[in-house]
Amino acid sequence: MTIRALLASHGRVVGLGYGLALLSTFGQTPFIAVFVSELRGAFSLTNGAFGLTYSAATLSSGLVMIWLGSLIDRVDVRLYVTVALLGLASAALGVSFAPTLMLMGLSLFCLRLFGQGMLSHAAITSTARLPEAIRGRAVGIATIGFPSGESTLPGLALIMISAIGWQGAWRMASLVILGGLLAGWLIGPRLRPRDGDLQAPARSTTFQGTGPRRVDLLRDAKFLLFIPAMIAPPAIFTAYLIHQRYIAETKGWPVELLGTGITIYAVASVVVTMTTGSLVDRFGAIRLSHIHLLGLVAASLALALFDDPATAPLFFALMGVTGGANNVVMPAVLAELFGTRHLGTVRALAGSICVVASAMTPGIVGILFDSGITPGMLAGWFALFGILATAITFALPNPRA
Repeated sequence: MTIRALLASHGRVVGLGYGLALLSTFGQTPFIAVFVSELRGAFSLTNGAFGLTYSAATLSSGLVMIWLGSLIDRVDVRLYVTVALLGLASAALGVSFAPTLMLMGLSLFCLRLFGQGMLSHAAITSTARLPEAIRGRAVGIATIGFPSGESTLPGLALIMISAIGWQGAWRMASLVILGGLLAGWLIGPRLRPRDGDLQAPARSTTFQGTGPRRVDLLRDAKFLLFIPAMIAPPAIFTAYLIHQRYIAETKGWPVELLGTGITIYAVASVVVTMTTGSLVDRFGAIRLSHIHLLGLVAASLALALFDDPATAPLFFALMGVTGGANNVVMPAVLAELFGTRHLGTVRALAGSICVVASAMTPGIVGILFDSGITPGMLAGWFALFGILATAITFALPNPRA
């Protein structure tokens, strides 16, 4: 099936996934990071104090998603998305009006829960339930919403901060989120409660009945073997992103290169996402899992071995290669291993594990930097972890072999 035919047949489901992925940016680290200086100043926080607050919000939201994520298997996806968008819009308003540190922390928790958690989960899960033959391309198109938001919304936020202040920018973000919800409601009558394709079980479904228990998943060898490859991109990406200014200063890179690098990352991510979708449909996600971390490994090796400013664009481009591939490969691997009947439950646990990993690395890496570990040494360790995680994927069974 061509991309045009895919969109003609399943365009509403894919479009829903793209829109949710785009709007989830308001709860993602690249967008929130734009406001760090203003939030620290408003509440008289040090870098460490804000980092701990942000890590606590991210970690707690990831734990809550273990339960909330599984609800998408039992409720109308439109209800699930409506709650998430209303919660995200309220959280954005909460940040702008928060009078105390506790309420600001609660608002950050809600941003992470409803944005990074529920909207991202709904975007990928709803699209990954499409038939196996088109799943890769469908997820690939939908997840372009992630780099689309990361490459545009933080820049627009900076413009809004200059024009109406950081509090006004958050209120404007809330209006944009509500506008997206209104658009969804207007289109909603044309979208059936559950697309027929979304109810079709996968050809191979490991768990039946009411769905797998989380403890069963954590005892399943397939799930455990895939965990290192699952957590590598979010954990390492977050560590690099949060500490990018320190890395640039240590390497002697001009700060301007960071903004250019994010754009390069987004472009590479979009291109690789589209390509990976077709490759998943042709060869299967398990086979792609054997190579999808190579961009991350190469980026880390470049950071470990070279200091020249020309390394920065290459570093971000290689990161984008793995970022784009991971958007498609991870949900497709879970669908191949466990089927789509209870994909929401499986992805909820997997996503929560990834969130916990991404919440831990900024603090740990900051402590390592304070103790004298250089970015180059750390990057070398990350490269080794990526190589080991890749090697472990070869032990995964391949239902499509």
